[in-house]
Amino acid sequence: QNNLHELWALLNFLLPDVFGDSEAFDQWFSGQDRDQDTVVQQLHRVLRPFLLRRVKADVEKSLLPKKEVNVYLGMSEMQVKWYKKILEKDIDAVNGAGGKRESKTRLLNIVMQLRKCCNHPYLFEGAEPGPPYTTDEHLIYNAAKMKVLDKLLIKFRQQGSRVLIFSQMSRLLDILEDYRTTGTRLPVSPGTRPQRTLCQDLAAQTW
Repeated sequence: QNNLHELWALLNFLLPDVFGDSEAFDQWFSGQDRDQDTVVQQLHRVLRPFLLRRVKADVEKSLLPKKEVNVYLGMSEMQVKWYKKILEKDIDAVNGAGGKRESKTRLLNIVMQLRKCCNHPYLFEGAEPGPPYTTDEHLIYNAAKMKVLDKLLIKFRQQGSRVLIFSQMSRLLDILEDYRTTGTRLPVSPGTRPQRTLCQDLAAQTW
C-alpha cells in the first residue's frame, strides 16, 4: 500500500467491523508529534493479529544466506571516450544551466546514458566496430565488466557451477547472447515470471 488510507481501505474490506472509520484510522497514525519509527512500530502491533508475515529464513531453512560482493572497476579506453562524449554534450545540464525542471530531466537522462556506458559502450549506436559486425574478443575487452565476467565464467565453469546474470537492460542481454556459447535467456518483464519450462531447461544444463 502506498499510504495509510489505502491500507485502511484494504483492512476495511477484510474486517469492516474492526476498521470502520477511515478518519479515526488516519488520525491514529498520522500524529505530527510522532516520528516515523514510532508509527511503523504501532502499525506492526495493530496488524500482527491479522497478517502472517514470514521471512525467507523462516520458510526455507535449506537456502544458504545471500552473499553480496561489490567489485569496483576502472573503465576501458572505449568507455572513457564515450563517457567524456556524454558529459561534454550536456555540459550545461551538468553545470545546472537552464530551468530547474528542465535541468533535472536532462540530468536524469545523462545518468541513464552514463549507466549504459558503464555497462557496455556497444549500447550506443556506432560504438561497435563494423560492418562487418563480428562476435570477436573486442566484445570483451571494450567493456570492463565483460572482462571480469569472462574470467569469472571460466572459473565457474571449471567448478561446474551454474550462473544467473540479471540485467534491467534488454539490449545488454542481447550483447551477452552474442558473447555466450551456452545458456538460456529467461525474458522477464515487470510483474511477470519466467516460464517454468525455461527454468527447468536452465536447471538441467551443464557446461
